[in-house]
Amino acid sequence: MATRKDVEAWKPEKLSEWAQELEDDTTAYETQLGSTLTHFRETTWQGAAYLAAYDRFYEENDQGRRLSTEIRDIATVLRSADSRLASERGVLLGRVADAEHDAESPVGMTVDDSWKVSAKPYTESDFTDEQKQKVKDGVVHHQGLIDTAKSSLLAAVAQTISTLDTASDEVRVRGNQLGNGLDVPTATTVDVAGLGRQDGETIADGKLSDEEIARITARLNQAGLTPEQLQALADGQEVTVPQSTMDYLSNLYDKAGRDGLIDLADRLVVNGSPESLELRSSLADGLLTLSNEDVVTPASAGAIPERGGWDQLHPEIRELIGTRPGFNDSPDGNTSDLPDDYRSGFFGPNMDRWAGVQEYTKDMRGFGQFLASSDQAYIPGERFGVELDRQAANQAWIADNGGYQNYTGDPNEPEWLSRTEHSAADLLSVGTRNNDASYALLTGNGSEELFGKDVPGQSYEKYDPQVVQGIFQHDWVDNGTAAGQMISWIGTESHEVGADGKLTTDALQAREALTHLPDVFTPREEVDDPDDDKPDRHRSGGIEVEEFKKIEMGFVNNPELARGLSVAMGSNIEAWDNHLVPRTAYLPDHGEAQIAVTDANRLLYLASQSEGGRLTLEVARSAYESEFLNRAYTQNEVPPSEYLGRHVSELATLDGRITNAAANALTFQDQNAVQQHNDSQQEIYDNKKAAAKLVDQVLMGSVDVGLDYTKGLTQDSYGLGAATGVEGGKKAAAMLGEGLVEGMIMQYVDDPEKMTVQYPNGTAMNASAVSGFQQSILNAAFEHGKLDTGLIDSQTGRPVDLSGPRSENSQHELGAYMGSQGLQSIIDSYQTTHGMTTALGAGLGGSSLSVIRTGTE
Repeated sequence: MATRKDVEAWKPEKLSEWAQELEDDTTAYETQLGSTLTHFRETTWQGAAYLAAYDRFYEENDQGRRLSTEIRDIATVLRSADSRLASERGVLLGRVADAEHDAESPVGMTVDDSWKVSAKPYTESDFTDEQKQKVKDGVVHHQGLIDTAKSSLLAAVAQTISTLDTASDEVRVRGNQLGNGLDVPTATTVDVAGLGRQDGETIADGKLSDEEIARITARLNQAGLTPEQLQALADGQEVTVPQSTMDYLSNLYDKAGRDGLIDLADRLVVNGSPESLELRSSLADGLLTLSNEDVVTPASAGAIPERGGWDQLHPEIRELIGTRPGFNDSPDGNTSDLPDDYRSGFFGPNMDRWAGVQEYTKDMRGFGQFLASSDQAYIPGERFGVELDRQAANQAWIADNGGYQNYTGDPNEPEWLSRTEHSAADLLSVGTRNNDASYALLTGNGSEELFGKDVPGQSYEKYDPQVVQGIFQHDWVDNGTAAGQMISWIGTESHEVGADGKLTTDALQAREALTHLPDVFTPREEVDDPDDDKPDRHRSGGIEVEEFKKIEMGFVNNPELARGLSVAMGSNIEAWDNHLVPRTAYLPDHGEAQIAVTDANRLLYLASQSEGGRLTLEVARSAYESEFLNRAYTQNEVPPSEYLGRHVSELATLDGRITNAAANALTFQDQNAVQQHNDSQQEIYDNKKAAAKLVDQVLMGSVDVGLDYTKGLTQDSYGLGAATGVEGGKKAAAMLGEGLVEGMIMQYVDDPEKMTVQYPNGTAMNASAVSGFQQSILNAAFEHGKLDTGLIDSQTGRPVDLSGPRSENSQHELGAYMGSQGLQSIIDSYQTTHGMTTALGAGLGGSSLSVIRTGTE
């Protein structure tokens, strides 16, 4: 590490002076290049030999020009380094000056040559305890500022050196080619793969100095992807990186290994410095880059492009994430045991199963935290995303279904379940960044290799989206944010178009995935015999009620999951607004999705389980309605009333269905809250009743509590001795008669205070909707200058607010306006259609809500 004297002696401006010298020499070199070519052209030499020589001479001249450009690149790096290093140096020395001239410190401070802050010698008795504490706090404060500035300067130096090494190497290669002849290949003098191996071994060692942290971070940042490349990956495009980037990353992670990464990541967190946390994040970013199949190297002559992917990851990482223990009958387990490195027994590395689970949950938690520290913009490869999501679902299943006690034969340790819970959330938060992976998991579309066929030591069954239902049933620590991300992309991607104006592949996949959501969220019973009494698959019944109830509670417990589904549904209203669609299907020839009314209503109901979900759907509905209203006043073919008349049924039904979904979701949650309250009150009542019964039995002698009445109440194992009073109490109780004491006590025990569910009022719901539709008409008419002045609020300058109380005169003006514009019949039709939709789709009682939810009472 550079000492204070070293840094004070630095002269960063010399870098700019050097840059100027390089540019001056390059300019002279370019002049000479131009004159030699001109001189060659002016010779009298002719013929085929001349042409061949000229072509070669011109090629070398062109390469010489390229060399000069690369030299100028070095000059640019030097000037940038001057500016950055001067700034970082100034900050560091400024921190030193602040420490040594801290006017608020009772005692002066010094900073030695190794950057250590110390208080100047002082006599403690001359200062109060408060002043002495202030001195200590000042030392700690300034030391922290200096350490941060020092680390930042080190990182800048390391990055500058790395950038200069790369640029200088390109100049050296180009110069050697010119000196030896263009046909002579010259290997780079920098072994990038070797640097990767070196840094990987350093990581595996685990004990990094500040310089090593800065150096590896700088190299990883140089191998990082640009914002444009990250966006291209997000759009499903391939990005090209230098071969050196792939060589460095693959060798680094090969030598670091799974354990090295997990251990170092933990150490970096404990260190806690900004530089340590930056390195952890950069390592996670690099791993995701290496895992992505859309990251490729250039297709240079004679070389096969190298591609990122699952197989590029270290075998130990693939084993940890790809092995899913089938504990507790997990639907997606692919082995009956832990991964090989965590097994016990004769060939296992652990003493027993308890120790194996201890190490397994610790490593899974550590690796999940490490991955989650990556930049959100970095996307895992498709296969890696699939494996992360499936492992998250499996971890959630284990946590929800008894943990590891059936495997170990011992009770779960608290930290096992906590680690498993958080591991699942972290893995899912990274895996769901890849939309292709989400598409594959929701639809089941993908190669057998994508879903894990032919992996040694792991069983394989054809993938079924039902196996990841646990993701949508689990109560997530992040409120379902990651689980919601697995769905919300459907809404954000379903309308994307390419440069040709056509829907992109991502948009088509989003639409297809939308049509698979009913099968995932409302699993249906298999109809083995079409002649039996089971409901048809496409009617309201026929679903697996118990599984649906688990998913239902998953949406209640995870508000962000509900919001994610609302984004998908709200962005694709055209896929389900037609309530006459016969069945849910994806129409590939048209690139369109259609969702049958029962399926759509259940999805709307699930999406409405959170306030955010309800708001998102209402905003989408309002925007959809506004589009029709605006079009009614901007088109010139027919009067607005006639245009609206063609669509009023559609708009009323849409509002009714979304309103029903919100009302049903809130009623269901109210039912749960009431049931929990009533159960609690009943339990309290039952406990009191049982206590009264016990007292009665004790007094009557039918229960022996170990009392010797001749010696007083000294051995009362129930704590009820006082009830017998004094000697002879037992005889008195016999005189009272059995059951009388219980009856007397129960007179003072209140009956349980039970609550009842308040079901929605269909009439009120309908009236509110009609008023809202009238308000939307007034707003649209106002925006297009076609609203009567009597319906404009003089104070706000906006249409009158129909939601509040209105005078009789105001109501008369509203009716007159609607009638004069031919809109009253539209309002009446809206009211009728909305009322029918409410009557059929809102759970106005316990039985009707149950039928709407599950198809059964």
